[in-house]
Amino acid sequence: MQATNSEANDFSALSLTPENFQQFYNKIIGLRFPLDVAQVLELRYLINHAVDNFYEPPLTPDYRHFREALQAAIDSFSIDGKRHSERLLKTMAMLRALHYAHTVSSRNAEHKLRGELADNRKARAQSIRYGLFWLFITILSGILWVALKEPGWVIKFFTVGSLYLSWDYFHSLPALDREINSLRQQINDLLRRRVKSVNWKTLIHKLSLLLGYKHITGIEVFRMDQSGDYTNNLPTQH
Repeated sequence: MQATNSEANDFSALSLTPENFQQFYNKIIGLRFPLDVAQVLELRYLINHAVDNFYEPPLTPDYRHFREALQAAIDSFSIDGKRHSERLLKTMAMLRALHYAHTVSSRNAEHKLRGELADNRKARAQSIRYGLFWLFITILSGILWVALKEPGWVIKFFTVGSLYLSWDYFHSLPALDREINSLRQQINDLLRRRVKSVNWKTLIHKLSLLLGYKHITGIEVFRMDQSGDYTNNLPTQH
């Protein structure tokens, strides 16, 4: 079922952290204007507060190249004023740092889960191997038990013990299978939440409108009048 505009524009749980970068990014990329004034103010506070507390990294060659490319992209959007352009550039730098941290954290978590998955697969194969081994020993012991007229307690104990060990190894397989399926699901969810690449131009466009750094005729960022049902007549920007 497709989400309604109010559901899509629910920003109450948003935060600017590496763990929640995917949620924030998708919300911003998917913004549909106009928004309620309260929602615009909420997003502006969240972003501006984070930018105020952000310290840019050292100007390495890689970071300098990123800034120059981003500045060229920002300039192409005709941002209102140099101060707004610089502020937007710092905002993008902050999002780049969050995206990098998000990517590193996601990959580390993926490696950890894949390691656990490999361990579980190894344990499953080992359980099958040991289960079959002790089952074979149980059969041999059982044949010996039947063949002897008066089998001693050692044969009986060994047969029962090997049977238990075989059962125990096979009994562990369903739990291992459930754990393997759970790990696979966690990996799939992790990959689904990972932001592999950032659409910087769309991000600049959405944020410049949201933060009031750019104005486009025909696009209303927030609703001026909530008393009437005129919002359907306003243009929607995707």
